[in-house]
Amino acid sequence: MEEGRILKRVERFKNLLEQLNDVLEGLKITDKVRIDERLLELSVIDYFEDIERLKDFHEIERVNVKKIYSYGAYWFLRRKPIQITDPSVEKNLLHINEKVCTAITIPKMLKEMNILATDDNKRILDFIDLLYYNFKYRTYTQQSLELVMEAFFCGCSCFSTESGDNDEKDDAGRNRE
Repeated sequence: MEEGRILKRVERFKNLLEQLNDVLEGLKITDKVRIDERLLELSVIDYFEDIERLKDFHEIERVNVKKIYSYGAYWFLRRKPIQITDPSVEKNLLHINEKVCTAITIPKMLKEMNILATDDNKRILDFIDLLYYNFKYRTYTQQSLELVMEAFFCGCSCFSTESGDNDEKDDAGRNRE
């Protein structure tokens, strides 16, 4: 069982590192930042420790997707593994961890709700801006981020033409952790 946990952590680390590199390459700033792999590793460890405590406390096998995203984002932002190495970096990149976390989290949330990311959806763009702003300037916890995720999924479900197929059943639902 412990070997399985270690493999999950290693896989999560590799996947997250790949996502970070993809976003940083997309922003064309790989020469201005570095990823501190030790801090990234600690964020993954902290995430899994929190998730394991939740599972033990609630006596559940799996947690819902909102917890996966909120706890992952929280620990990533808490550890801030992306470090700026170029002192002349543009002002809009000073909050690079928050920007990258938003860039990684939003597409996952949209995919959960079968929403295509387009530049003409003002409501989604406003939500992205608000989430990024809150990551930068507001105090948040894993639980408050979970509420953000729940509100997003709930709002999307209210306007969805589907019959609620994306609704979460409970913490023992269809999720990965």
